Amino acid sequence: MDDTLTENAFSLKNDDFFGFIQALVGQQMVDILKFQSITSTQSLIRNPNIFDIFNMECSESNFLMIRDRSCWQLDNGKFIVKIGLINNLNCLLDFLKQQQQQQQKIMASSYVDANPSLSFDFINKHPLLQKLITWYQQIGTANKDNENKHGFLNHFIDTIANNLTKSSNNLRYSDAIKNFALSLYILGGKLTYKFIRLNLPGSLPSLTMLNTLILNSNFKISEREFRFDQLQKHFDALNVQYAFGSKDATSIIKKIKYDSTTNTFNGFPTPLDRGVPIKEYYQTDSFDTLKL
Repeated sequence: MDDTLTENAFSLKNDDFFGFIQALVGQQMVDILKFQSITSTQSLIRNPNIFDIFNMECSESNFLMIRDRSCWQLDNGKFIVKIGLINNLNCLLDFLKQQQQQQQKIMASSYVDANPSLSFDFINKHPLLQKLITWYQQIGTANKDNENKHGFLNHFIDTIANNLTKSSNNLRYSDAIKNFALSLYILGGKLTYKFIRLNLPGSLPSLTMLNTLILNSNFKISEREFRFDQLQKHFDALNVQYAFGSKDATSIIKKIKYDSTTNTFNGFPTPLDRGVPIKEYYQTDSFDTLKL
C-alpha cells in the first residue's frame, strides 16, 4: 500500500478512499460502503455500523447481491454477517484509530516545537487542549456540509480563545458573532445577554458596541412604528402568507419618555390612521403645546 495513503487516511475521499479500503480489506467491503454512499474516512468513522442494513427489507438487485455475498440467512429469516467481514471491519476501524492517535501526537509535537514553553505533560494535564486538537482535526478534513454545520461554533471558540489573551479595549468580533449577539439580545433581553457575557468572557461584544450596531443597522425599534414592507419581504423569503402573533409580557410604559433621536415624546395614546397608530405624533419644542 502507498505510504502516502496511510499518512493521509483522514483526508481520503471518493476513489482515493475506495482504493485505500480495497488495498486494506478487499473489494467486498468497498461494495458495502459504496452502496451506502460512505465515501470518506470521516464518514466511516461517524457511521461504523455498516452491516445494519442487511436486516432491512429491500428488493433492489444490487442490495440483494451484496447481502447474498456478505451474509448467511438463518431459518427464521434473519441474516448474519460472515465472520470474515466482521473481522475485516474491526481491523479497519482499529487501524484508523491508530492513525488518528498518531496524527494527534504529530500535531501536538509540531505545536510544542513551535511553542517551546509547552510540553506533552502540559497538554496531557489539560484534556480540553486534547479535545480541541481532535475536533479541529476533524473539521479540517470534513466535507463542506459539516464545515457549514460547525461554522458558527468554530467562530465562537476562536473568538473566545483570541480575546482571552487581549486587553479589554482590544477585543475583536467577527460578523457572525455580531449577528449572533444581536439575535441573543433581541430574543433574550438585556439581563440574559449580560448574564451570558459575564460567564463567557471574550465571547460577546459589550452593550455599548451592541447599541452602536443596532443604531447603524436600522434595528432600533420606535414606538408606534410598523415595518410592514420589511415584514412582507420576510414573508416572501420564507414563502409564507400568514403569521400569528400574541401579546408578550412587555410592561406598560409607566411614564412619559423623550426620544432625542426623533424629538418625540413616547407614552401618550396616539390617534389612529386607518387603524394604525400615527408614528412620531407628539413632536414639539413647547411644553405648552404638549399640555394641550
